[in-house]
Amino acid sequence: MAKQKMNINELYAATGKILVEKGYAGFHFKLVSDQLGVSRSTIYEYFSNKDELIASLMVHLMDTIMAEYEGLDAISVPMEKLRKIFDSFMKYAHLHQILLFAPFVNGESSPSVQKDLVTLRQQHHTLTSVLTEVIDSCKEAGSIRQDLPSSLIASLLFQAIQIPKSRTTPEAEWNDMIFQVLLDGYGVKDRHNVAIS
Repeated sequence: MAKQKMNINELYAATGKILVEKGYAGFHFKLVSDQLGVSRSTIYEYFSNKDELIASLMVHLMDTIMAEYEGLDAISVPMEKLRKIFDSFMKYAHLHQILLFAPFVNGESSPSVQKDLVTLRQQHHTLTSVLTEVIDSCKEAGSIRQDLPSSLIASLLFQAIQIPKSRTTPEAEWNDMIFQVLLDGYGVKDRHNVAIS
């Protein structure tokens, strides 16, 4: 017999795992109920459809990610702020994979989904603004080239989460290398003396 009590964090964790494995189209409450050992009716007590659950999960994930940036104002060196943001991107790379399903969520399925999608867009805008401001501060400090658009740098930093983790290099060292390549490129230091054919 299925247990009737359910922890919302367990529900979110199971939902995220199934979304990554099965995708939006393959996700349904039966998979979640089987994984958690609860009846589907127990899940329906919390959410009336899968879009409500997925949208609520996404807002929860963005809250988790954005909580990482609360201490940014205490960091005075712009490049250290940028590194903190980058490290949190890499730390929560698995959460960003789930957030990629946002365009598939049916915003018309209920008022709570509409509200959550508005919140999600606001959170994304805030996150983008924070990142862009830090990049601009790095440019002003002379740590980043000023001729590159901040939006390009932000996109490259964000896309770093798609780089597969190394199986042989420790995670912190791997992240250091990725950050360094993003900052310095991967060309030789004395590029001007290298012939380009």
